[in-house]
Amino acid sequence: MRLFLALSLLAVEPLAAQTGWVLTWSDEFDGANLDANKWVYAIGGNGWGNNELEYYTNRLQNVYLENGTSVIKAVKETYTGPDGVTRNYTSGRIRTQGKFSQAYGRFEARIKVPYGQGIWPALWMLGDDYETAGWPACGEIDIMENIGREPSTVHGTIHGPGYSGGNGIGAAYSLPAGRRFADDFHLFAIEWEPGVIRWYVDDQLYKTITPANLPRGTRWVFDHPFYLLLNLAVGGNWPGIPDQSTVFPQYMLVDYVRVYKREGKPVIASENGVLNGASFQPAIAPGSWVTIKGMGLASNTRSWRSDDFVDGKLPTQLDGTSVSINGKPAAIAYICPYQINAQAPDTGPGSVAVEVTSNGLKSDPVVAQAQTFSPAFFVWEGKYAVATRLDFSPVAKAGLFSGLTTLPAKPGEILILWGTGFGPTEPAIPAGQKVDRLAWLVTDPTVRVGGLLAQYFGGALAPGYAGLYQIAVRLPDALPEGDLPLAAETAGYRSPDNVFITVAK
Repeated sequence: MRLFLALSLLAVEPLAAQTGWVLTWSDEFDGANLDANKWVYAIGGNGWGNNELEYYTNRLQNVYLENGTSVIKAVKETYTGPDGVTRNYTSGRIRTQGKFSQAYGRFEARIKVPYGQGIWPALWMLGDDYETAGWPACGEIDIMENIGREPSTVHGTIHGPGYSGGNGIGAAYSLPAGRRFADDFHLFAIEWEPGVIRWYVDDQLYKTITPANLPRGTRWVFDHPFYLLLNLAVGGNWPGIPDQSTVFPQYMLVDYVRVYKREGKPVIASENGVLNGASFQPAIAPGSWVTIKGMGLASNTRSWRSDDFVDGKLPTQLDGTSVSINGKPAAIAYICPYQINAQAPDTGPGSVAVEVTSNGLKSDPVVAQAQTFSPAFFVWEGKYAVATRLDFSPVAKAGLFSGLTTLPAKPGEILILWGTGFGPTEPAIPAGQKVDRLAWLVTDPTVRVGGLLAQYFGGALAPGYAGLYQIAVRLPDALPEGDLPLAAETAGYRSPDNVFITVAK
């Protein structure tokens, strides 16, 4: 059930002083060899999803340090890797996966790019859940890409579910007067904050993207840590193949890579910074779960533990981080620098002021809207409703989780749906207190699956938890197979339509 709630230093001082950024990670490439505590090699010649022509190696012929720079060298040569794959080019690809990742901040690198038809250098980022969520659900942020046939132009792009590959969202930046990026070093950067990413070349802003720029019905997947990648590809779907004009070897020179975060007091995102903890919609409900997004919200990452509870009451502070809503303390289940999961206190409906205090520093207040009802179901994998059978075995499409047996729902089956925001109960349970008995809903919801009305058996706050509602329904007998939309409505308030139940006969 816990799953349901899980919810060179002198050189950088001017930037920190002028903009409020402080350095969190960097590599100045001043050593004799690539720092194995910061970077790992990607090795292989499988085309990397783009029909690339090179074999990435960990050889000094392809990646090395020289004169305070990291050099990635693309060579035209016949090479057979340890996997038996033979390619006619070699190059390098390095990443900080497993070594460093960060959510939000300024990410920058000073780079001199190579040139020529079929040459494709890149500075980019992947969500650190890449291994479990896969691409593009993990998210991708391309800080800089250049294709050799466009010597004066670089591109900045994001990729996510529904806007990936050739449908990525971004923009291009071109140097004036036909100048080439390959002729000198340039500073490529993004500034990434909750709900916004901005792209810069030599500190000139050229693109800003927010969730409003996404295609309708798609998700913003840029609210968790990402790691960095540097690579020099040869060929591929976008740049095309090298031709007789392409000169080898080609060199991508990286003077430094630096990552910063905002300093000072915690900051709640001004747009969509306070959300329903299940639906991630702006409306919140007293007594239900809320997700707060921002920067500097906490100095570490952890969930509540048994020793955080006193006399069955939930903690209102974890490691120096606390939340108040209209001046009332909120119970806290999870903290990290960019997200807090809390239970809203009993404020009543209307505009409420939300503040976060971290290590003695208080954020500016952000105004959110509280309403008596804000029904929403918790979801797995951003799509599927958290549902169980009466024996609490999970209901989900087969294979949704590695190592866990899940089975789809059947027409006519009785299920328990888990959510938040379904309103007052009898008896009333104060926010911040574990429920010790069934507390039944005062207002019954209607539940539809695949557009058909489900038989409602009852709804209550679940004993042993806090703010967690269980809604028992019998699925309609006439349901078709497939992923069917699930929605609940209470007193005219409707849960989001982008939640599904998998049904199989």
